[in-house]
Amino acid sequence: MPTPRSSGSRKRTATSSASSSSTRAKASKHGSASRRSSSASMSSRAGGTGRGRSNGASKRKRSSSSRGRSTKSSTATRSSRHSATRHTRRRSRRTSGGFRAFATAGILAAIAASVAFVLRYLGILDVPLPQIFEQRATYSASLPDSSLTYTNPYDWSHLSVGSNGRYHYTMGGQEVSRTGVDVSEHQGSIDWKAVKADGIGFAYLRVGYRGSDTGVIIGDAQLKANIQGAQAAGLQLGAYFYSEAISVEEARAEAQYVLTELGSTPLDYPIAFDYEPTGNDRDRIAGLSNDQMAAIAQAFCDAIQEGGRSAIVYGNASDLARMNAPTLYQYGFWYASYTTLPSADVAFGIWQYSSQGSVAGIGTLVDMDMDLTQPLATYLQKQNG
Repeated sequence: MPTPRSSGSRKRTATSSASSSSTRAKASKHGSASRRSSSASMSSRAGGTGRGRSNGASKRKRSSSSRGRSTKSSTATRSSRHSATRHTRRRSRRTSGGFRAFATAGILAAIAASVAFVLRYLGILDVPLPQIFEQRATYSASLPDSSLTYTNPYDWSHLSVGSNGRYHYTMGGQEVSRTGVDVSEHQGSIDWKAVKADGIGFAYLRVGYRGSDTGVIIGDAQLKANIQGAQAAGLQLGAYFYSEAISVEEARAEAQYVLTELGSTPLDYPIAFDYEPTGNDRDRIAGLSNDQMAAIAQAFCDAIQEGGRSAIVYGNASDLARMNAPTLYQYGFWYASYTTLPSADVAFGIWQYSSQGSVAGIGTLVDMDMDLTQPLATYLQKQNG
């Protein structure tokens, strides 16, 4: 809100005018006194003649008239000063009142948003929160129809493996795939400039996870550092969340957590829903049916879309089957298969082909990914004819 400088300016102007008027009034009074002294002196020099008395009387009349004008001028000055002061006070009260109203409205809005988020997070409130940041992914794996889910869009004769074990997909003599990694706090501190220099074009960063036994959402300790480092190095980014949600409400709470943590961070890849049983006895999701898992995956992805972002579903063949993959076709798939060729025909856009990758700047083994969204788009265009 602009600072009300105009009120102060008006106040100083009014006060200056009042001081000027007062000065003129004092000068008028001094002039009158001077004239009275001069009149008395002239009367004395006239030797008491009638002419002298007449001049003195005339001057006394003018002096009296001057005093009257001086009094009126002083009164007007005080009135002007009081009027200016009242105007300044009224304007100050209006300005102060407007500021208080604005500040109160802002505080109430912040409180309401905080309460809504807490209720939403706890699953009590099922109304979508306003979009935190709107940006759709540049590289999309979305499919136009569920019937395409279990098809193979690729000619694997175009696949090659480099001396460093990294996969490449070429068409017409040009590489149309991109190499990436996905990381979490388990990789520790990463030298992202070295990662970029080693030929890595994109990175998926973990935002957080829900505990498999406690059910508590926990943020990834390296998320902020990874975002800053990867962005500074010029990598393109995606994000993922490891879910152990056992209800639609928990899934939506996870999505809202991800949206909040990412804020306005620009992403080139969709936000991935990673939903896979851990295999231990305390795993919260082990006993869920396929329909329940599908509904939970749908809820997470829907909430991400409502929040202004794009979503994608991650998993291996078994995970995708448990989530009824064809019901999630509109989000597309990030497929995990640590084999020479994919273990099943799935129209995925990203392939996680190894968990044993070695990349400069990363001190541990790391998951390796290949972005195939470009050849996927070519395949879908041909399907649409």
